[in-house]
Amino acid sequence: MVVEHTEFRHSFGGANGFEELKKYMRMGNDFCKELTGVLTERADTELAYAKNLNKTSLRLQKLAKDFHGNLSDAWLQVSIQFDAEAEMHRSLGLTLHEELIKPMKILVENNNKSRKPVEIKVDKAVRNFADKKAEDYKYRSRCFQLVKEIEKCMYSLDEAQKGVAGKPPNSKEIQKIEAQISKSREQLDKSESKFHKACSSFELARQDWQTETLDACNQMQLIESDRLSQLEQLIKKISLQMSLMSKKMLKISDVYEHLDLNVQQDIRLACKKYGTGPTEHMMHLYDIYAENTKNMMNKDRRIESLRKWAHMFQTDVTAQVKARQGLEKVKLFSKENPNFNSNEADVDLKLESVRLLQILYETSLLKIESALAELNQQSKPVSEMLSRTSTTYDRQGVPCTSIRLDECELAVNTSVASAASPTISPGNCHTPIRMATANHYDGGGYTGGAESVVSTNLSSSSTLSSSSSSLTNNRHSYILTAAQFEKASHALYTANVAVKNVDSFQLNTYDSINKLNENHYNNSNRSLTDDDDSDWDDEPAKLISKCTAKFDFKSSHDDEITIQAGDQIEILEKRDDGWWRGKLDDKIGLFPSTYVNEII
Repeated sequence: MVVEHTEFRHSFGGANGFEELKKYMRMGNDFCKELTGVLTERADTELAYAKNLNKTSLRLQKLAKDFHGNLSDAWLQVSIQFDAEAEMHRSLGLTLHEELIKPMKILVENNNKSRKPVEIKVDKAVRNFADKKAEDYKYRSRCFQLVKEIEKCMYSLDEAQKGVAGKPPNSKEIQKIEAQISKSREQLDKSESKFHKACSSFELARQDWQTETLDACNQMQLIESDRLSQLEQLIKKISLQMSLMSKKMLKISDVYEHLDLNVQQDIRLACKKYGTGPTEHMMHLYDIYAENTKNMMNKDRRIESLRKWAHMFQTDVTAQVKARQGLEKVKLFSKENPNFNSNEADVDLKLESVRLLQILYETSLLKIESALAELNQQSKPVSEMLSRTSTTYDRQGVPCTSIRLDECELAVNTSVASAASPTISPGNCHTPIRMATANHYDGGGYTGGAESVVSTNLSSSSTLSSSSSSLTNNRHSYILTAAQFEKASHALYTANVAVKNVDSFQLNTYDSINKLNENHYNNSNRSLTDDDDSDWDDEPAKLISKCTAKFDFKSSHDDEITIQAGDQIEILEKRDDGWWRGKLDDKIGLFPSTYVNEII
């Protein structure tokens, strides 16, 4: 069943979709220009009666036939009636000049002014996308070339160490090869680091291009709807003028008044006739030389390389999960506290970008795990995402793997739901993240995770400062409680543990929150007494239910408890961050909820 799209952003997709939309918009603008000329000729014809009115009618008929839509058909009916209006007097010609021709010229001028900035933004995003794509390919090719050189030198080194025809190994030649290997490895480490950043930048540029294109399509549709609506109004004006004519024009006036006008029908026809179809969004994944077993490489070095990249991707996934959790907590806190200012649309956009980057790293990690499983003669991991990947090769054999993104994975500028947690098993047991930790790879030059889309725009204290100002000016109408203060601090801290400039953000965040809370309580008319202090005390813990530990967990913080498989724990509190508070052997503390089964 073919789905009929009624919006430009769904109809003008693909690499050339926006260019086709620009052509269509220019056609509409040219139509208005031609229509202005036609109406000018009509006014002159009205002044000279029927002498030139016949020629104008023929031209308008041709123009209407060459275009499409319900309104075009209406203009065709207008042109047919021109022949019967040859006796129109001079006043009608003057009226056409004032009420139709001038507004049409203004419409054409405003249409051009509105379209130009929209097209410039999209063109800029397209150029940036092309530049990032070229940079990605540059470092991708360089990495593959260096690995090939290293492997070639390693084989030469093996031959040199064995000697030739019973002769002892040539130490100078061996030193020369080892020096070349060392130099190539240094270059490889630098190139891999640049390639790692370039691929992430390429994906961000693709997201920016996609966002700008969708936004431009929406704006273009608004401009086109306005143009068609004004054309509709112009036809109605003509109908009104015809109704004021003599009795001979009453029949013609009736024709104009009963014209079938439908802007949405023209939009649907434009999508059907000129649309290029929905965009097939493809995300470019990482491609590693060692991943393809057909590439020449020592098995041990291949496994080492794959494990290194797997560690890097796992670190990247963890960073995106932390960023997502923090952003979701900021969003939740903002909803629960209306007086806390937060740009929810900006948070949603960053959540969407974090989710797409997580797909990039997780799918690339699945590819690496498949390669490791093949080397170890084990069953490959089965994933629906791998079934949507495709790989192409250039003339040098450098691969480019892409994954097709479904519509549900492209919810740009919409509310982003939290991803469901994966099923926990002994081989795939992840402890809920409570604090930010540094991740390094000891075996190579990798020193950090991929760049996070949670930029300094979110980590700056401007949002919090504005909240502080609004609350301070109205301290008697809103006072932060201790629980709210702790929740705000925890949410804002978690949201920025993956940000590059964490230290400066934490300082601004906690200084602002402390200052905000201090101002409320110092400036309020309430004084804290001994009786008031009791409000801050924790209530006695109540038993909710019990659970049995599935796996061992060793505490790493003072507020945690160590559990072992088979322990029965009393549940005192269930928190939203995946950690529960419980009691075991007279000790109370936190433990991960994914490590236990609740007893019902």
